[in-house]
Amino acid sequence: MTAAIMFQGTASDAGKSIITAAACRVLAQDGYLVAPFKSQNMSLNSWITKDAKEIAVAQAVQAEAAQVEPIVEMSPILLKPNADNNSQVILQGKLYKNMNAADYFASKDKLLEIIKESLTVLKNNYKVIVLEGGGNPAEVNLRDKDLVNMKAAELAESPVILIADIDKGGVFASVIGTLELLTEEERARVKGIIINKFRGDPKKFEDGVKLIEEHTSKQVLGVLPYLEDLDLPAEDSLENNVFNSANDQLDIVVVAYPQMSNFTDFDYFKAEKGVQLRYIRRVEEIADPDLIILPGSKTTIKDLKYLYSSKMADKIKELAGKGKDIIGICGGYQMLGKEIRDPENFEISSRSIKALNLLNIKTVLAAEKVTNQITASSAKNLPFETDFVFKNLSGFEIHQGRTIRDSNVKPVFRLQRKMKDFESKSQSDGAINEKGNIWGTYIHDIFKNDEFRKALIIYLFKKKGLSRPEGDNKSALEIREENYNYLADMFRKYIDMESFYKIIFEN
Repeated sequence: MTAAIMFQGTASDAGKSIITAAACRVLAQDGYLVAPFKSQNMSLNSWITKDAKEIAVAQAVQAEAAQVEPIVEMSPILLKPNADNNSQVILQGKLYKNMNAADYFASKDKLLEIIKESLTVLKNNYKVIVLEGGGNPAEVNLRDKDLVNMKAAELAESPVILIADIDKGGVFASVIGTLELLTEEERARVKGIIINKFRGDPKKFEDGVKLIEEHTSKQVLGVLPYLEDLDLPAEDSLENNVFNSANDQLDIVVVAYPQMSNFTDFDYFKAEKGVQLRYIRRVEEIADPDLIILPGSKTTIKDLKYLYSSKMADKIKELAGKGKDIIGICGGYQMLGKEIRDPENFEISSRSIKALNLLNIKTVLAAEKVTNQITASSAKNLPFETDFVFKNLSGFEIHQGRTIRDSNVKPVFRLQRKMKDFESKSQSDGAINEKGNIWGTYIHDIFKNDEFRKALIIYLFKKKGLSRPEGDNKSALEIREENYNYLADMFRKYIDMESFYKIIFEN
């Protein structure tokens, strides 16, 4: 019989995703075949599975921690917000439609069936399912609409561990209040509590642990410290705007427009020595960077309007004229062109808009979403590949635009992509200007490729008359693996492992 454990939080951003990843790695290290699961996720960061299905990046990370291939059943419902009361709904990895909250909740029966089907697949193929909740399980006004907390635990027949973020303050009220607002049945399902993000020696919270246990009659399984050194992709929010490394000499800025998506594409720069990575939201923050990146966007036209209204568009064009390097990824690539047209009014913003006119391309938004894992090689038009040969680059596509290059514009990559008929088809991607300082691509996660990323950085250092600082030459995968193992070590060190395993297997 498949066992299960679920982590719920007293609030959003309590650390559920990271602790779920920790549990996945611990269980995998101990020989269990593990599947992460979140029934419903709201995030603009997504990932594409081998069979071209779109899932939340958090579950892809957790699957990597569990040392298993991510599949769509781990993230069957994904909501990508368009506005405060409207989201693009991804069901079982494919675009369903845009829905407001009322229509979405009216589809609860259909959504529950999808969740049940996914859990059945996982139960039939894995030994342990590690579930992640969303927000707080005690939102009493939404209890009848719940799909991601206690309802998911019930369907999975899973005990629950409650996570509280002590760094936010109010930990006693959040833990005790959450439990008090649960029904008797829900409260009985909670088998333990983890206090997360404690700054300092966790032993100093022993009195707090006793107080919580006395008031709740629940065991505190441990107090996890604030893990300053942890570097894993965030689910849906940037905790920091600036990521520094020792002796910063290279300044990379990412324009963080309101509907920025897949900002995890740039996590790989954080570990590069001598590189500062900054996410900027105002024109005065741009300063004099060595590289400007326009990331993906959930609503490209809306975010392009933001660039104009914030005056960042003018600044970006000014720096482009001075020879600064500018890269656009997906929606950012579309923004670099002459025009973006939306004839079917998918974004409900504008039917067309003039883009930044930095690349001779035009984009038309379309209903069908392109989702593919890809393998790419360079088209040999990038300025930093004279000493490098880029083959077998990996990444993924996820976009609704179709971009056409002018006849004199060169592509950046040659793709091998898996199409719907699963035949491998070759096609060119991206565009680059004549000077070679401005280029764009639809490929997400391109900077994961170590040789490609390092070649770009070496080129930027040389352009400043500098040499790239010597590093330890670890690959992105090696760094990620070190983080998972560090996370597992911390979990084992601070959590009562005997009680943890009893909750899973003796419940």
